[in-house]
Amino acid sequence: MTLYPGSGRGGTTEVVFPYLAARRPFTDRAQRAELLRRLNELEGVDIPEGKLELRPGFRLSVLEKDRNHELLVETLTWFRDRWESRDRD
Repeated sequence: MTLYPGSGRGGTTEVVFPYLAARRPFTDRAQRAELLRRLNELEGVDIPEGKLELRPGFRLSVLEKDRNHELLVETLTWFRDRWESRDRD
């Protein structure tokens, strides 16, 4: 993910699926789809599956909700765990 600060509108984040597609274990489309599913659990995030080959984004303001913040931390922990186990799968 890339974070972009914003003036007045709170900034955005961009999910860089094309870069992930070139790196194990995210070369597996199912892993990218799982990341997408997890991100879509955040209230206010609705990224279509058709964007798995693109760089979709969402407003950083969705993280103002405590539950969204928790879900993002869980998602990033899952991401890290998948990355760290990439050579064992």
